[in-house]
Amino acid sequence: MFRWIDAVDVPLLVVGVSSSRVVAANPPARALFGGRLDGVEEAPLPLADVAGVEDALALGRALAAAPGREPSVQLMLHDASGEPLRFAAALSPLTDEHRLLTLGEPSSRSLRRDFLEILEQLPAPIELYDRDLNALFYNKVADEFFLYEDQNIIQHDDWWAVGFPDPAERDAAFAEWKAKTEETRLDRSLTATSEWKVLCRDGLTRMVQFRYRWIGDYFVMSWWDVTAHRQTEQQLRQLAVSDPLTGLWNRRRLIEDTQAALLQAAAGDSACSLLLLDVDWFKSINDRYGHSAGDDVLRALAERGLAALRTSDVMARMGGEEFAILLPGTDTESAMTLAERLLATIRTPIATGTGANASVLVEVTASIGGTTSHGADRDALALIERADRALYRAKAEGRNRVAFDEP
Repeated sequence: MFRWIDAVDVPLLVVGVSSSRVVAANPPARALFGGRLDGVEEAPLPLADVAGVEDALALGRALAAAPGREPSVQLMLHDASGEPLRFAAALSPLTDEHRLLTLGEPSSRSLRRDFLEILEQLPAPIELYDRDLNALFYNKVADEFFLYEDQNIIQHDDWWAVGFPDPAERDAAFAEWKAKTEETRLDRSLTATSEWKVLCRDGLTRMVQFRYRWIGDYFVMSWWDVTAHRQTEQQLRQLAVSDPLTGLWNRRRLIEDTQAALLQAAAGDSACSLLLLDVDWFKSINDRYGHSAGDDVLRALAERGLAALRTSDVMARMGGEEFAILLPGTDTESAMTLAERLLATIRTPIATGTGANASVLVEVTASIGGTTSHGADRDALALIERADRALYRAKAEGRNRVAFDEP
């Protein structure tokens, strides 16, 4: 009935409107699809066997349209070799029950090659490995990160020694990766995330967030350079707990550290001490020399205080001209000795100003109140309050001295 289509040199299919089956195919169509279309005149072939379920549904909707109003459709068909090809297909009426499906020229490149080109040009790094983690594909951005000049990474294990020069960091990262990779191997719906400091191609160490999973028998990995983001987060955290004038921790951070020191002291059956330092007559310094000189005094006191402390000690600016010094693992006697040393350091005149005013020396004294934790102490604010009472007593007794709270 439809043998006339054999004389046409473009692929043609005759499709039943109600059955959605291919009932005839010309030689170009048969050659395109191999033996799948042989015998369709005797045994019509469902569209889904030719075009796949989704495209068959789209064709079914087009077949149901009124004659002359059939829309053009895009089809992805597999040729005789199994290669996926994209076609623009047009439907035209033949009879009341049949439509002619004309396949346009296939895309000049296969869908598979298009996918590879898309992956290659993606602005995000992509790596593909086989089930044994042998490299199959790195895209351009991936090479920009990890195409090391002196090391050709073929197997995934080769990358660890190059990306993680520090053995301890390498072992920790590898252990995490191995555990998460096995987890995603068992549950293929999972995507694992890890964040590591990695040596990159350009010789810089960056903070990189990796995401990886198994898709079928393939291991797929992508990642993002989050170095700038993490640095910004760290700067924001630093700003939240530091004093912008002196660079010391602020009251909030001091309370957090004091709370932690109290818990540690209680757990280890030891003590920690806290000093509160207040600059004597600071308002007079501001009034006489100006607020800029007052700022210089505060910065100098911070520098001198830090120079006198151990690395485990913490110095903070509580506000105004008041400072706090947290001394973990320090008893009262040792804390008092340090407090006296601080006072002696502070008494050395402080140079203020810049330029023509750089020679102005300001004599400064301070009062210090201190306290030491007891075994039951768990409250940082209570410890600060005790030190504050001792500071008040030091001022009341004439300033320029140290006073400790009395049990």
